[in-house]
Amino acid sequence: MQNDGDVGTLQRLSPRKVFAHEAHDFTAWLEENIGVLGDVLNIDLTSVEREKSAGDFSADLLAEDESGSRVMIENQLEQTDHRHLGQVLTYLAVLDAEIAIWITADARPEHVSAVSWLNENAGGADFYLVKVEGVQVDDSRPAPLFTHIVGPSPQTRSAEQTKQELDERDRVRYRFFDQLLGHVNGRTSRFDSISPKGRRGISASGGRGFGFGFSVSQRESRAYLYMHFGETQAVNDAAFEVFREHREEIESSIDYDLEWIQDENRRRLIRHVVGTGYEDEGRWDQAHEQLARSMAQLEAAVGPYLEEAREAADRHAKRAEPASSTS
Repeated sequence: MQNDGDVGTLQRLSPRKVFAHEAHDFTAWLEENIGVLGDVLNIDLTSVEREKSAGDFSADLLAEDESGSRVMIENQLEQTDHRHLGQVLTYLAVLDAEIAIWITADARPEHVSAVSWLNENAGGADFYLVKVEGVQVDDSRPAPLFTHIVGPSPQTRSAEQTKQELDERDRVRYRFFDQLLGHVNGRTSRFDSISPKGRRGISASGGRGFGFGFSVSQRESRAYLYMHFGETQAVNDAAFEVFREHREEIESSIDYDLEWIQDENRRRLIRHVVGTGYEDEGRWDQAHEQLARSMAQLEAAVGPYLEEAREAADRHAKRAEPASSTS
């Protein structure tokens, strides 16, 4: 047994006592220590991006979970309010995320109820409300403590499925991706843990800053590599330029045409387009085989240059740090 003198006293602190500034201190710390939050929610969070553009606004953090789903994180080191609830919903929609995490110093009962309602009724997304506070033992350094207040459960997910019927387009897209994954998983292991979705695309992580994915519309489907370093489009351009420098080697090692996409409104993409979409179900098997082969070849062709492109993006981001820190 320990003597009373050997046992410290735990103090609970306002998170503002630990992090003076929400964006510069707390969000920056969370970006580097995202695993602490992930452990509390039992989610493996990776590929973290700070101040991700969402139209005219910026989400605090955007990450991915183990299945490649986008995770939007909104921080609020004060009591929850309607404005931040609106931001959570806006960022979720604009960034096409599937998981929303709202971190707050003090959750109002009304907003706890609102997040619970969203988990039961808002099909296609999971919502978490997390409390953050500071803790300190005697004169030790203060540390943040996260508490999971409310989130999705098997019961709420089940209720959501019974309340929300997928429309015909979503059901068709789900079946398209379900069958596609059967072809893909025989050619590459990258999508082994990815589940089909009734959405326009599915993706798997290609390591920090990169993702491999498939998308489908009515009349065409695509296999692609995309860049999402997130600081600025110029950082994505730095990575994209490395692949363009090796364009001849990449294209000579694959037997289909590539499109190199770089514009103001989209991520930087290298993709192959197949002229079959979800509306032409009679040609799905042929399209799936072509997409699976395209992805396997694309992955092998760009693989030798991923780290070089990542380093180029990091160098560009580092050079831009003084300018971005004053904005």
